[in-house]
Amino acid sequence: MIEENRSGPGRTVAIVLMGAVALALVAAWTLGGGESTGDLDGLETGPVVVAGEGLPAFVETSGDEAVGMVAPDFDATAFDGREVLVRPGGGSGYLLAFFAHWCPHCQAEVPKLVEWISRGGIPSGVEVVAVSTAVHLERGNPPRAWLDAEGWPTTVVRDDDAGTLADAFGLRSFPYFVVVGTDGRVRGRLSGGLRSEAWEWALDQATRSGAVPTGPDST
Repeated sequence: MIEENRSGPGRTVAIVLMGAVALALVAAWTLGGGESTGDLDGLETGPVVVAGEGLPAFVETSGDEAVGMVAPDFDATAFDGREVLVRPGGGSGYLLAFFAHWCPHCQAEVPKLVEWISRGGIPSGVEVVAVSTAVHLERGNPPRAWLDAEGWPTTVVRDDDAGTLADAFGLRSFPYFVVVGTDGRVRGRLSGGLRSEAWEWALDQATRSGAVPTGPDST
């Protein structure tokens, strides 16, 4: 369940999500270096608290060792400062979508996902949470204005300057998606642009619990 709180970061919280799916991955952008990261003014980034074991670094969807792991909880904040508490394992499923404002693949992916959500909706009991991370303001396209302009329809949380949420979920490239079932266990992780069938598979998996299939063609 996602809770929103207007007092600052609350009790310790943690992480969410994804595991395995045999789908072709579109080229993804890795974190760049050289510039200063984050936003010291605290507008585009915010405090994060993670509790529980982090996921291993993502390598590939097939055979992902994170599948079946319990996803911890986390506390983060929205762009307006509201606290967002993510609690996997409470009966809700999650699809976490990690975006970098400077990543051209993310810029191409977000309007696609907005259209799919508006057209097909989100299954009952599933929370889609966008995570803005890897902020490099000197690269332009500030994340809050970008996601607002695209009409992103679900909860957005800010990672902190250190990329705590990205690290906790094993992010290595963008865009990046983690699926957590209703029992709080990771059911798949994906990186790169998604085809519509991969998006539908991820949403369906977020409604499930128990044994995890190997991909969208599994029964």
